[in-house]
Order: sequence, then C-alpha cells, then structure tokens
Amino acid sequence: MAGNFYPTLAQVFPLLLLAVVWDSGFLERLRRQRRLPKKEDPAEGVRFWSKPRVRAYTLLIVGLAVVSTGVTMFVLAGVIPDSYALRLALSCVLALVLLTLLTRISVDVLWATQNVPDTAPQGPPAAAAATAVAAAPVPGPTAPGRSGTVAAVDGRGDAG
Repeated sequence: MAGNFYPTLAQVFPLLLLAVVWDSGFLERLRRQRRLPKKEDPAEGVRFWSKPRVRAYTLLIVGLAVVSTGVTMFVLAGVIPDSYALRLALSCVLALVLLTLLTRISVDVLWATQNVPDTAPQGPPAAAAATAVAAAPVPGPTAPGRSGTVAAVDGRGDAG
C-alpha cells in the first residue's frame, strides 16, 4: 500500500489544482464581487475574506500544491529520499487542499440553494402579472450548454 503513495499523489495534486483554481468559474465570480471589509462597507462588507486575503490564500494553496507535485516527482525520480516526515508533510498539504475545496463547494451549494424571498410587487394579480411580463429580461447569447434563463437567474453571471 505504501508503494502507491507517491504515484497516487503525482496524479491527485494536479487534478486538485485544477479543481481549486478553475472550478465553476471561481475566478470569474471573484472578479465580479466587491468584497470590501466591514469597516469600509458596514452594510455589505465581509468580515474576513476580503479580496487581498482571498488572493493570498488561493496563491498559498496553489503554491503548496505545485511544490508538492514537484517534490512528489523528485521522490519518484530518486532525487529526494522517502521519509516519514516527507509523507506527513505531503499528507498535510493534501488535507489542506481537500478542505479548501470542500469548503468552497459547500459554500457554493449553500449559496445556490438558499431560499430567496419573493420580490414580486403586492397588489392585484393582474397588475403583478403585467409588471412581471414588462420586467422580463430579453435573452441574449449565452455560453454553450447554458440557457439564457439559467444564466440570468442563477446569480453567477449575466445572460450575455
């Protein structure tokens, strides 16, 4: 079983690196968000994960994954000797990357499935229906495999 440790890590780290950096448009969503600290924007600011901190943490995780991939390849090539401490360090990096990915996926799922209260105007049903039709967005071109309605409604991107 221990003989498969480094070959497995050599395959897993690059896949996790792709998942961490390019999953579900993470960078595109991050670019669109304001993420100001609470002291600058008390109404909609974030407590801790401002853009500079997200940048530093993401680059740290990516850097650790890349370095771990390189170390793993050097062990497989016989340049670096295998040791218990090295296995422990690589296992810790693997756990950190997996926890980061699990956290991000959990937050995305919770965000995407939250109950959003109706924002329809109160009044006679005929007036509400006329307002809803008048306010309906005109669908534009969408990304392949994504309907205009989903792109406009899911909150992650515009329909264009």
